[in-house]
Amino acid sequence: MIRKGLVTTAATFSLMGLVVMMSPGTATAYGPAKAVGIANCHIASGSGTLTPGLTPTGTKGKVKISFTVSLTVPCPNASVTSPPGVTILGGTVTGAGVYAPPVSGNASACPNFDGPDILRHLAVSVVWKTSGPAIAKTRVAFRGGTGTVGGSPTDTITLDTPPVPVVVKTGSFAAPSTTHTVQLDTTIPGPGCGPGPYTTFSITGGVVTV
Repeated sequence: MIRKGLVTTAATFSLMGLVVMMSPGTATAYGPAKAVGIANCHIASGSGTLTPGLTPTGTKGKVKISFTVSLTVPCPNASVTSPPGVTILGGTVTGAGVYAPPVSGNASACPNFDGPDILRHLAVSVVWKTSGPAIAKTRVAFRGGTGTVGGSPTDTITLDTPPVPVVVKTGSFAAPSTTHTVQLDTTIPGPGCGPGPYTTFSITGGVVTV
Protein backbone atom coordinates (compact mmCIF):
# COMPACT_ATOMS: atom_id res chain seq x y z
CA MET A 1 0.00 0.00 0.00
CA ILE A 2 2.83 2.36 0.85
CA ARG A 3 4.61 1.58 -2.41
CA LYS A 4 1.43 2.11 -4.41
CA GLY A 5 0.90 5.46 -2.70
CA LEU A 6 4.43 6.55 -3.51
CA VAL A 7 4.01 5.64 -7.16
CA THR A 8 0.72 7.56 -7.35
CA THR A 9 2.27 10.59 -5.65
CA ALA A 10 5.29 10.51 -7.97
CA ALA A 11 3.04 10.33 -11.02
CA THR A 12 1.02 13.29 -9.77
CA PHE A 13 4.15 15.37 -9.19
CA SER A 14 5.47 14.34 -12.62
CA LEU A 15 2.25 15.46 -14.28
CA MET A 16 2.27 18.73 -12.34
CA GLY A 17 5.84 19.32 -13.38
CA LEU A 18 4.92 18.67 -17.00
CA VAL A 19 2.17 21.29 -16.84
CA VAL A 20 4.49 23.86 -15.27
CA MET A 21 7.12 23.23 -17.92
CA MET A 22 4.67 23.51 -20.80
CA SER A 23 3.16 26.83 -19.78
CA PRO A 24 6.14 29.06 -20.71
CA GLY A 25 6.51 27.20 -24.01
CA THR A 26 2.90 27.84 -24.87
CA ALA A 27 3.25 31.54 -24.10
CA THR A 28 6.40 31.78 -26.23
CA ALA A 29 4.67 30.07 -29.16
CA TYR A 30 1.99 32.76 -29.24
CA GLY A 31 4.55 35.56 -29.05
CA PRO A 32 3.87 39.22 -28.21
CA ALA A 33 0.35 40.61 -28.39
CA LYS A 34 -0.89 42.25 -31.59
CA ALA A 35 -1.37 45.92 -30.75
CA VAL A 36 -4.59 47.74 -31.62
CA GLY A 37 -4.65 51.43 -32.51
CA ILE A 38 -2.64 53.58 -34.90
CA ALA A 39 1.10 54.26 -35.12
CA ASN A 40 2.27 57.35 -37.00
CA CYS A 41 6.03 57.75 -36.79
CA HIS A 42 8.59 59.87 -38.60
CA ILE A 43 11.74 58.37 -40.08
CA ALA A 44 15.05 59.43 -38.56
CA SER A 45 17.48 57.90 -41.05
CA GLY A 46 18.19 54.86 -43.15
CA SER A 47 19.80 53.39 -46.23
CA GLY A 48 18.98 51.12 -49.14
CA THR A 49 20.22 49.32 -52.23
CA LEU A 50 19.09 48.97 -55.85
CA THR A 51 20.09 45.96 -57.96
CA PRO A 52 21.03 46.64 -60.70
CA GLY A 53 21.96 50.25 -60.08
CA LEU A 54 20.08 53.00 -61.92
CA THR A 55 21.55 54.61 -65.05
CA PRO A 56 20.07 56.94 -67.68
CA THR A 57 19.17 54.02 -70.01
CA GLY A 58 19.20 51.10 -67.56
CA THR A 59 19.72 47.43 -68.28
CA LYS A 60 17.22 44.76 -69.28
CA GLY A 61 15.01 43.30 -66.56
CA LYS A 62 13.65 44.19 -63.14
CA VAL A 63 15.05 46.21 -60.24
CA LYS A 64 15.31 44.82 -56.73
CA ILE A 65 15.09 47.29 -53.85
CA SER A 66 15.83 46.81 -50.16
CA PHE A 67 16.10 49.26 -47.28
CA THR A 68 16.37 49.63 -43.52
CA VAL A 69 15.31 52.73 -41.57
CA SER A 70 15.10 53.81 -37.95
CA LEU A 71 12.04 55.64 -36.64
CA THR A 72 12.35 58.77 -34.53
CA VAL A 73 12.36 58.39 -30.76
CA PRO A 74 9.82 58.89 -29.33
CA CYS A 75 6.85 58.46 -31.65
CA PRO A 76 4.34 60.99 -30.26
CA ASN A 77 1.60 60.45 -32.85
CA ALA A 78 1.05 56.79 -31.92
CA SER A 79 -2.12 55.78 -30.09
CA VAL A 80 -2.21 52.23 -28.70
CA THR A 81 -5.58 51.21 -27.30
CA SER A 82 -4.56 47.60 -26.59
CA PRO A 83 -2.68 46.07 -24.84
CA PRO A 84 -2.79 48.63 -22.02
CA GLY A 85 0.38 50.38 -20.91
CA VAL A 86 2.13 50.37 -24.31
CA THR A 87 3.95 53.46 -25.56
CA ILE A 88 5.67 53.41 -28.96
CA LEU A 89 9.23 54.68 -28.60
CA GLY A 90 10.30 54.07 -32.19
CA GLY A 91 11.33 51.04 -34.16
CA THR A 92 13.16 49.58 -37.13
CA VAL A 93 11.61 49.28 -40.58
CA THR A 94 12.91 46.88 -43.22
CA GLY A 95 11.63 46.48 -46.74
CA ALA A 96 12.39 44.48 -49.87
CA GLY A 97 10.71 44.18 -53.23
CA VAL A 98 10.82 44.30 -57.00
CA TYR A 99 9.99 46.91 -59.63
CA ALA A 100 9.20 45.55 -63.10
CA PRO A 101 9.83 47.49 -66.33
CA PRO A 102 7.01 49.09 -68.32
CA VAL A 103 5.88 47.57 -71.63
CA SER A 104 8.94 49.05 -73.31
CA GLY A 105 12.18 50.08 -71.67
CA ASN A 106 14.25 49.00 -68.70
CA ALA A 107 13.23 49.13 -65.04
CA SER A 108 16.66 50.40 -63.99
CA ALA A 109 16.50 53.46 -66.26
CA CYS A 110 16.18 56.56 -64.07
CA PRO A 111 13.25 58.00 -66.11
CA ASN A 112 11.37 54.68 -65.73
CA PHE A 113 12.07 54.14 -62.04
CA ASP A 114 10.79 57.67 -61.41
CA GLY A 115 7.80 57.08 -63.70
CA PRO A 116 6.14 54.08 -65.36
CA ASP A 117 7.93 51.22 -63.55
CA ILE A 118 5.42 48.74 -62.09
CA LEU A 119 5.64 47.79 -58.43
CA ARG A 120 5.49 43.99 -58.65
CA HIS A 121 5.66 43.56 -54.86
CA LEU A 122 7.26 45.16 -51.83
CA ALA A 123 6.96 43.90 -48.24
CA VAL A 124 7.64 46.18 -45.27
CA SER A 125 8.11 44.99 -41.69
CA VAL A 126 8.17 47.20 -38.59
CA VAL A 127 9.71 45.92 -35.36
CA TRP A 128 8.45 48.22 -32.63
CA LYS A 129 10.43 49.60 -29.71
CA THR A 130 8.08 50.10 -26.77
CA SER A 131 7.82 50.88 -23.12
CA GLY A 132 5.52 48.51 -21.31
CA PRO A 133 4.61 45.15 -22.91
CA ALA A 134 6.28 44.09 -26.14
CA ILE A 135 4.03 43.98 -29.20
CA ALA A 136 4.07 41.97 -32.41
CA LYS A 137 5.70 43.43 -35.48
CA THR A 138 3.63 44.90 -38.30
CA ARG A 139 3.93 43.62 -41.86
CA VAL A 140 2.52 45.45 -44.87
CA ALA A 141 2.67 43.92 -48.35
CA PHE A 142 2.17 46.24 -51.33
CA ARG A 143 1.59 44.88 -54.85
CA GLY A 144 0.86 46.40 -58.24
CA GLY A 145 0.47 49.94 -59.48
CA THR A 146 2.70 52.58 -61.00
CA GLY A 147 3.80 56.02 -59.95
CA THR A 148 5.10 55.07 -56.50
CA VAL A 149 8.35 56.97 -57.14
CA GLY A 150 8.61 60.66 -57.99
CA GLY A 151 10.34 63.90 -57.17
CA SER A 152 13.10 66.27 -58.15
CA PRO A 153 16.03 66.59 -57.74
CA THR A 154 15.80 63.38 -55.67
CA ASP A 155 13.17 60.65 -55.45
CA THR A 156 10.51 60.11 -52.83
CA ILE A 157 9.07 56.59 -52.65
CA THR A 158 5.43 56.59 -51.52
CA LEU A 159 3.70 53.30 -50.80
CA ASP A 160 0.01 53.91 -50.23
CA THR A 161 -3.44 53.28 -51.70
CA PRO A 162 -3.75 54.82 -54.20
CA PRO A 163 -1.61 54.35 -56.29
CA VAL A 164 -0.88 50.80 -55.10
CA PRO A 165 -3.99 48.72 -55.83
CA VAL A 166 -3.38 45.80 -53.43
CA VAL A 167 -2.25 46.05 -49.81
CA VAL A 168 -2.33 43.40 -47.07
CA LYS A 169 -1.49 44.35 -43.47
CA THR A 170 -0.93 41.84 -40.66
CA GLY A 171 0.36 41.81 -37.08
CA SER A 172 0.10 44.85 -34.83
CA PHE A 173 -2.20 47.64 -36.07
CA ALA A 174 -3.77 45.32 -38.68
CA ALA A 175 -7.02 47.28 -38.33
CA PRO A 176 -8.03 49.60 -39.80
CA SER A 177 -6.72 47.93 -42.95
CA THR A 178 -6.97 51.20 -44.90
CA THR A 179 -4.23 52.88 -42.83
CA HIS A 180 -0.86 52.02 -44.38
CA THR A 181 1.53 54.66 -45.68
CA VAL A 182 5.28 54.27 -46.03
CA GLN A 183 6.98 57.34 -47.47
CA LEU A 184 10.74 57.44 -47.94
CA ASP A 185 12.67 60.62 -48.78
CA THR A 186 15.77 59.35 -50.58
CA THR A 187 18.96 60.55 -52.21
CA ILE A 188 18.17 58.60 -55.41
CA PRO A 189 18.54 61.08 -58.29
CA GLY A 190 15.35 61.96 -60.18
CA PRO A 191 14.61 61.27 -63.86
CA GLY A 192 17.51 63.33 -65.14
CA CYS A 193 20.21 61.34 -63.38
CA GLY A 194 23.93 61.28 -64.10
CA PRO A 195 25.82 58.31 -65.56
CA GLY A 196 25.57 56.16 -62.40
CA PRO A 197 25.11 53.35 -61.66
CA TYR A 198 23.27 54.33 -58.48
CA THR A 199 23.29 51.17 -56.38
CA THR A 200 23.06 52.61 -52.86
CA PHE A 201 21.07 55.45 -51.38
CA SER A 202 20.34 57.17 -48.10
CA ILE A 203 16.93 57.79 -46.56
CA THR A 204 16.79 61.24 -45.04
CA GLY A 205 13.21 61.38 -43.78
CA GLY A 206 9.66 60.31 -44.35
CA VAL A 207 6.86 58.76 -42.37
CA VAL A 208 5.37 55.37 -41.50
CA THR A 209 1.67 55.21 -40.65
CA VAL A 210 -0.05 51.93 -39.88
